[in-house]
Formats: sequence, C-alpha cells, structure tokens
Amino acid sequence: MREASTSHTLSPKEKLMNIISMTLLTLLLLPLSGWSKDLNLFVIQRSKNTNEVQYQLHVNDRCQIVSDHPVGAFWHLREVSPEKTEPLSDLEHMAYGVTNQKVAENRVSFDLGVLEHFRALEQRRITATVRYDPHTATCTPIVQTTINGQVAALERIYVQADERLVRPKVMYIVATNFSSHCFD
Repeated sequence: MREASTSHTLSPKEKLMNIISMTLLTLLLLPLSGWSKDLNLFVIQRSKNTNEVQYQLHVNDRCQIVSDHPVGAFWHLREVSPEKTEPLSDLEHMAYGVTNQKVAENRVSFDLGVLEHFRALEQRRITATVRYDPHTATCTPIVQTTINGQVAALERIYVQADERLVRPKVMYIVATNFSSHCFD
C-alpha cells in the first residue's frame, strides 16, 4: 500500500503569487520612508457655525517634508458630523487656501488666501516647523505667525463676523495657542 504524498510542487504561477504575497506582507509590516502622514497644524472657525477649515502638513514617516506644496486645507464639517470633511470650493480656496509655499529643510512658510477681496484674514506669513522624536517615532508640528509685532504659536483662529450676503465683515479675530491674543 502506498502512502499519500503531502508534498506539492508549486506551479510558476503559484510561486509568483507566494512571492507577491510575502512582499505585500513585508510592506505592510515595515515602516518605509516613502510612507506619509498628515499632521494637523491649525484651524479657522467662523462665528456662524462650528465648521472649521483644517490645515495639515504632509510629511513622510521621518517627519521630512518631501513636497514643494506640503500644506493643504479642507473643511471639517462639525455641524454635520465629527468625522465629515470635504475639500474647499474654488471660491473658498481664494479666501482660505494656502499660497506661496516655501519649503526649507524641516519647515514651510506660506500665506492664506489668493485674492485680497476674498481673503478671510489680513495677510500674515505663517511658518510650520516639524520635529521628529526618534524614541517615540512621532512628529510634532509647531506653527507660528506674527501678531502685533510678536511671534506667536498658532493652534486656532476664531473669526467673529457680521454675516452679510456678499462678504462678511470681520468684527474681531482671536488666535489661540497656550495663551490668547486679540487683534483687529
């Protein structure tokens, strides 16, 4: 009586599938420098609702800026759902969009808004710097701008506006971080 053989010769197609599956598994398990993440920088919220424009910095897994345009913005629609987001419209991009990005090593400086008529805030250069902690493998962004002649860390901008049909009139702005600064 002959015993059943448990060995199986793999066909070329099966060998290729094994190689591909092992390669994909390796890619999923190992952090690769080509992978990226988005770091939250700051938000702008207007007084008319709780929706926010969220600004993010796109970096790789070592916190390196690897793009000429690493900062982006989108709506975080808190009025609808805590997780709901959507891109800025073309008109909203003119008011809240990121322009004039200049990348240098671990920092990027940029402006908000394209057209002065639509710009939500007075033109201020914003700088985002990112630091990598090799012990925890985490990225920490620091966002700064100049307010009343002093450099200030920036986390949230709240705009109190008198809502009008065409263009809201800004009454005041509060920029917050570890302390608050008010300016007209």
